Amino acid sequence: MEGFLLILFAFVLIIAEAHVPSFGILGIAGIISLLAGGHFIIEQGGIFGYPLDWPFFLGLATATAIPLFFASYVIAKHRHKKPVAGVEGMIGRPAKIVEWSGNTGRVHVQGELWAAHSTHPFSFAEGDLVIIGGVNDMSLHIHPKN
Repeated sequence: MEGFLLILFAFVLIIAEAHVPSFGILGIAGIISLLAGGHFIIEQGGIFGYPLDWPFFLGLATATAIPLFFASYVIAKHRHKKPVAGVEGMIGRPAKIVEWSGNTGRVHVQGELWAAHSTHPFSFAEGDLVIIGGVNDMSLHIHPKN
């Protein structure tokens, strides 16, 4: 019975892995628990009158591990990507000056007009390209494209 409980615990851990940001730790613990439960069941001669052997549990562990590790790989790969939407996705993108005076003006970026400011007074002309360095409320912080 201990082996069956370990296998149930393994599936609880694997399901929890899908809902908790544990970075694969719960999934690995689930696979280990699955194999440990399988070992207990093999030692007891089966469960509920059905004899089971290692190929069954190794196949079950493999069928569980492959999607788990694939999902972990995809998540880890996409964690380091730059944002592409929202305000965070604008940082580092080029913008075109529409009007500028001293430290403030308006820029055209991604099809929209935005208020912009810079820390130093620049003499930007209409059509100059600048880089967005940050966003403060609804105003873009820009600097010259170098």
